[in-house]
Amino acid sequence: MKPENLKKLLHNNRHKFQKNHDKEDQLNINYVKIKDLRSTNKAIAFNMVRNQVIDNQLNKYMHPNSVHIRLKPYFDSDTWVKWLGVLGDVTLPNKTNLNGSLLIDKISCYSKKLEILDYHVWLNIDNIKYLGHPDQQLAIGDYIEGYSQVKQYGQGKYGLVATYLKKAGMFIGTNKPETFVSSYDRQDSWVVELKNNNLTKKNYTENYLTKNRAAFAENGAHVDAKFQPSRYKKFQQRLQNLQQGESDDVLPLIDKNKQQYSATVVRSHAVKLPNIAHKMPQLEVKNVTVEDSDRLVFAKYYLPYVSDIKKLGELHTNDIIRFTSEATPSNSGVFNMVTDFELLTPHPFVPVPSNPNAFLGYIMWRHPEEGESSYIANYQNWALAKKVHTEEIASEIDSLRPTSDLSELDLAKNLGVDKTLVENARKQGLIKPIEESGLTRRYDSKTWNLLRQVIGAQDGATVERLKQIFPIYTTDDIAKKTGINRSEVETRIKQEEFFPLNGLHYSINIYGPKVLKLFKARKSVQDLLPNKTGVVKKREIPVDKPLPLPTEPKKTEPIDVKKHLIKFVKTQPTELVEKDKPEVTKTKPAKPIEPKPTESTTPKIEKTATKPAVAQKPEVQPTEAKEKKQAVTTMLLITAFDETVYEYPVADAEQAVTEIMAAAEKSLVNQMLRVKNVASGQMETISVKAILKIKQK
Repeated sequence: MKPENLKKLLHNNRHKFQKNHDKEDQLNINYVKIKDLRSTNKAIAFNMVRNQVIDNQLNKYMHPNSVHIRLKPYFDSDTWVKWLGVLGDVTLPNKTNLNGSLLIDKISCYSKKLEILDYHVWLNIDNIKYLGHPDQQLAIGDYIEGYSQVKQYGQGKYGLVATYLKKAGMFIGTNKPETFVSSYDRQDSWVVELKNNNLTKKNYTENYLTKNRAAFAENGAHVDAKFQPSRYKKFQQRLQNLQQGESDDVLPLIDKNKQQYSATVVRSHAVKLPNIAHKMPQLEVKNVTVEDSDRLVFAKYYLPYVSDIKKLGELHTNDIIRFTSEATPSNSGVFNMVTDFELLTPHPFVPVPSNPNAFLGYIMWRHPEEGESSYIANYQNWALAKKVHTEEIASEIDSLRPTSDLSELDLAKNLGVDKTLVENARKQGLIKPIEESGLTRRYDSKTWNLLRQVIGAQDGATVERLKQIFPIYTTDDIAKKTGINRSEVETRIKQEEFFPLNGLHYSINIYGPKVLKLFKARKSVQDLLPNKTGVVKKREIPVDKPLPLPTEPKKTEPIDVKKHLIKFVKTQPTELVEKDKPEVTKTKPAKPIEPKPTESTTPKIEKTATKPAVAQKPEVQPTEAKEKKQAVTTMLLITAFDETVYEYPVADAEQAVTEIMAAAEKSLVNQMLRVKNVASGQMETISVKAILKIKQK
């Protein structure tokens, strides 16, 4: 039967059988016991065990049409797979397959421990390039050992191609299989006999032994084959007769149970992942194998660089690591949580930072092509503090240190940051130019080193160390030093558009001394203002509050206009009294509405009417006029963030300061003040948000 027809029949007839869930995912090795060889004919002993293999080890169930996914890693890595299987059937040469094929059941990874690669796989005889045993007979039930190249074919399927067939036969041993015997007498049960020829010998000598596997595989030479009719039923007939049914089991790439795996380190990466603002650290490894069996699982894999890996310290290329994992519930081709890391390659321990940003800086320092200057500077700060790679880092910094003065643009380019960060450092008072001409400001090389360290302050330990050296403050520092609520500090910083000097990508934000000065000045102004509870104010009748009306007005007591007029005059400044003199004169003739004079009121009314201004002026008016004049001439001295001083005249110092502070806190409104520059004498307009401090002249 043609191979394609055999496979078609094998897979299409699965529905005829009832399902059976017994698994066949393990190849067990039957062996001839040495004691039996002493008491029994060797040929009979070997063939009896081979028949047991046919009964016990050959597949008994129809399995799903497999893509042989466990062969994929060998194809991806271009690695030859060492395998062991059982000969299940042979197809004779035909028009499409001129040399016939071998059906290998339960092909398994053959290394430390047998682990099945797939339930069956086909090997064309013309892909057998060389035999380890010159004249090799094969019978159904023989174990076969080989080394094969893996190729991809069809729709993502994988199979064996160029093969070195090392041996075929049975195992012997005392209490376990120990020796693989190839040349036992199969009597007349053999089905195919393979032989080397001059071409295969030459190919093996010139290419395989010189480890030129590619040339060995591409060579057209293959072994010679001679066939004999089989005494055993064909594969599909045997399964039909067994009536065992079909199995739904598909061998996964990664086992669903936890296993130990080993891998070879390639390098670390800082990778940008979708929907994540910052880069994530990953460890690239290759040749990921199952620890017990040495089965290759991945040619290459990217592990998340979790804290357990960091505990191993620095990893070098070609280091061997071991870990534990299992397949994710939804995908057998991806590791679930990876734990229990071990370093199997001995070398001196060198620590790496546990802080996420500092560790990203370590990766970028190792691989500058993925780097960002702030992260790299952060790791350099950490490493110098921990005395790790000190000579290498110090040499790098010295090689990058500028030898001449720099502009703000030069600083930004040299540090690999945006120019606005340098400008912010100047506005916040962290750096000061040594020279300023027009729009160009120049800084010395010390400024470069200062900014390099501050930009790299991405973790609490580094920030605390740099706070001992430079005038920098965190948000918590400002709140603590000024007594202002942290949320209010954050809000005001945003309103003033002060950006953290170490970037917006970390929770510890650093600001310069002028930012602290801003909040201290605001606190000082509030402290200088008089306590509102200690100011004595005149209590006036509210104009918008209606007076209670009597239910029965007294007709016998008309309104005393002069009496009310006197009270009104007493509460007004001198200027208003002088201005209102004609009005008092005008009200004098209104006698019809005046009450009758009495002994107590008449003298007082006449005295007030004849000299209203003179009578009240020495008692109340001079004090009121003086207060009014002083309020108009109060001068406030306003200092802006660039330390320019302005004069601002106000009528009421307390009210003016309160209004300015209230306007500065409004995020969507920018109020302007018309002020006088003390230095130049010119009138200027400034924003209330640019005010650093206010004091009364």
